[in-house]
Amino acid sequence: MKKFAFLFLTACISFTFSTAQDSATYKLKLNAPLLDLPQNTFLPNHYPSMNQSVEWSRDFYELAFWGIDALGNKIFIPKNGTYTPVRKVTNFAFKYALGLGFSKYGSELPIPLGVWAHEEFHRTVLGVKNVSSQNGNWFLSRWDGTVYGITDQTLDNLKQTDLNQLLYSYTAGVQYEVLLNQKITTDDFFTKRSHYKNALLLYNAYYVYNYFKFSTSPFSDSVKILAPPHENANPAERDYAGADLTAWAYDMFNPALPFSSRDSFPNGDGVNRRVGFADLSTEAQNYLVKQKKLTLLNFVNPAIFFVNRIKINSDFSFNLFAQYAPTHFGNDVAAYLPVKYKKFNVLFQAHQFQNHDTKGMGIGIGIYNYPVTGKLKLDAAVNYWNQPESFWNQQKINGGSADLKATYRLGKNTAVFAGVSGKTRGWLMGNPYLTENVSAQAGLTFNLTK
Repeated sequence: MKKFAFLFLTACISFTFSTAQDSATYKLKLNAPLLDLPQNTFLPNHYPSMNQSVEWSRDFYELAFWGIDALGNKIFIPKNGTYTPVRKVTNFAFKYALGLGFSKYGSELPIPLGVWAHEEFHRTVLGVKNVSSQNGNWFLSRWDGTVYGITDQTLDNLKQTDLNQLLYSYTAGVQYEVLLNQKITTDDFFTKRSHYKNALLLYNAYYVYNYFKFSTSPFSDSVKILAPPHENANPAERDYAGADLTAWAYDMFNPALPFSSRDSFPNGDGVNRRVGFADLSTEAQNYLVKQKKLTLLNFVNPAIFFVNRIKINSDFSFNLFAQYAPTHFGNDVAAYLPVKYKKFNVLFQAHQFQNHDTKGMGIGIGIYNYPVTGKLKLDAAVNYWNQPESFWNQQKINGGSADLKATYRLGKNTAVFAGVSGKTRGWLMGNPYLTENVSAQAGLTFNLTK
């Protein structure tokens, strides 16, 4: 068994680092969007856009995994002597274990990493409705993984006036983990890397599954009772959702119930925002359990298992992965097919959207890092969707989006980029608007190659 495990790890390492067609191997890739309009000016307190949150957190993960890679190489690669297969496997196992540990525990640091960005996704969706809030996982505020600063009355008004936006805010948190995995998988497919963030992909898929597991268990009921004594008596100082997914299911299946009709908060003001699994109707419970099973699709990603690119020949390679995400109208089940053919980097995607009774579909295609000149590269993508309008409404929205981005290289390692994106009505992961929207982005990139 030990011999088999050793051979398997050796094969994985060899496959991971030998399937790329690129001439350059990237040790570090940082992408810093500095401007995103109108979100940077429209959102309360001018906090980051969704795109900035996911990209800044990805940059911090890049730096962390770059450091882990350098540390492993320093420990296990001898300055003089042979880099034996045993040392290679040990180095790989060390990096993977450290990367997995950082993905779990480092993500909770109050800096732009996983929990911070998860909360920012909540805040951005609330912010487009002019609902101001604070990130409870930020070193300048507090460190407890919450979104706070919202009154019960504000949440009651939002549920009455725009239920879809409130439901979107609940699901936006785990959509961050899903979107980050999508971005990492595709970007690390299109460019050859000296190391890959496979451990982070595994942790993010597990995070989404585990959140649903918690939400469908009696533990969610226990937390509803055990947590309030440790929470602030002032409603505005408490987490706005309590538990994202049970709150999502509760409000989705009870659209006419006022937010203020929830159980009273013990020994304090307002309502107990925490919803337990037992608070849900039988139908809502069954629905949430079904969604938990669908999260297993997020593990259907070869990159989690060290296969970052499947090479057919020197000109053609591909990969294929699935993703599940809860949405304000139900869910999105998607398949992504990144393809590399000579100088063309293409991403195909197909979606099935489903609410309580109705299904819809979506398709998309994008081309990335297309070299126009020696210094200029372009990205372009279009999407079409036919998705349910809401959870109970059988009417569907026909719409789509288009994106264009230009990156101009300033020097060996640095570049500037500018882009514009537009969408019709409908939901698009990574965009907080359910209405029509046109946005513009600009920023800097830094790449370090071997």
